[in-house]
Amino acid sequence: MQTQKTFNQWPLKKLLPALTLPMALTSMLLLSGCNEQAAINTEAQPEVPQTSEATAASEVEPDSSADTNELDTGEQVSTRNQPLSIDWSRIDSGQKPVATEDFTYPFELEGDSVKSQAKFSDISPKQAQHSLTVGMASNEPLEKLLDQLGDSYLSHKFSESEAKLIVYTTPNVKPSQHDYVIAHEFAQGLTLPIEIIPQPKTEDLESTQPDDQ
Repeated sequence: MQTQKTFNQWPLKKLLPALTLPMALTSMLLLSGCNEQAAINTEAQPEVPQTSEATAASEVEPDSSADTNELDTGEQVSTRNQPLSIDWSRIDSGQKPVATEDFTYPFELEGDSVKSQAKFSDISPKQAQHSLTVGMASNEPLEKLLDQLGDSYLSHKFSESEAKLIVYTTPNVKPSQHDYVIAHEFAQGLTLPIEIIPQPKTEDLESTQPDDQ
């Protein structure tokens, strides 16, 4: 009697095709399922919202144009369109003057700075010693002067040879001179001469220039 072949008796070459096809189909289904899940996750991912700090910053960001407009509306008061005289009572420090021979100067008479100043300004060492000391405090009355002069102020300088403060102004300011007593401890009690010198108008200067031939 002819016996029926069992599963284990099938040749290997006949079993491989039968097993390969189901495995391939299973792999394709699993791969397809993974791709669909990835697409779903990508589409479902929400957008990252702005942080509360960024949102608050955008809401409270100031309008710079508004500030500019407010600054531009302020009008500067000019003093050039009227005669002007310095009120020296508003400039004075209230300090009592001290005689130069009674003052103890911070610069040594034989020091290098005094010798250099004397040579540069062509003055005596004693004058140079006084000029250096007064010059260090010569800006003290300027702020009060500028409060009165406004835009009539042009420039200023300290004359080392005369130990004097010279202030140049527009023509509407009345020329004047005044002895200011320094209050700063560096030169306290020393006298600083101040001279106000108005400058001629530009057109007046041009009219005095010779014509080019």
